[in-house]
Amino acid sequence: MDDQQRMEAYLARTMIENNENQKDTVNGKMQSVNLGCSYEDRSITLGFPVLDWQANRRGMLHGGVFCIAFDMTLAALARFCAGESYAPTISLDVKYIRPVQLGDTMVVTAKALGLGKRIIQMTCEARSQNTGKLVATGASVYMSVDTTKEER
Repeated sequence: MDDQQRMEAYLARTMIENNENQKDTVNGKMQSVNLGCSYEDRSITLGFPVLDWQANRRGMLHGGVFCIAFDMTLAALARFCAGESYAPTISLDVKYIRPVQLGDTMVVTAKALGLGKRIIQMTCEARSQNTGKLVATGASVYMSVDTTKEER
């Protein structure tokens, strides 16, 4: 199995974990969809349908849900990059650009920029599937923790 196939298999397992094994958690309720990955680009793309329970008082996607979608996508990539290590979020910075309507799908792409021994630096962007417009950007840092040597 080459690296691209290994990444695709990992992402398929992640979708089962999120949507089936964690169906009663926020991860499962997000109903994420695998839209692809690229080992060469060090990227993962997930789709998130914008559902009624995710609305803010104006009837648009709640800002906190943007963060959940970003963290889910970035964390999936961080875990792949970390291999067997645990990869907790150290920081997540989100810049909101425009609202996303209910019934749309937010498409989130995460890219790994820097893969250090302990630190994984990434960026992400979200687009409206309906319009193709950029709706938010983000940057994040994850830590690769070797759980055979350290406690969580």
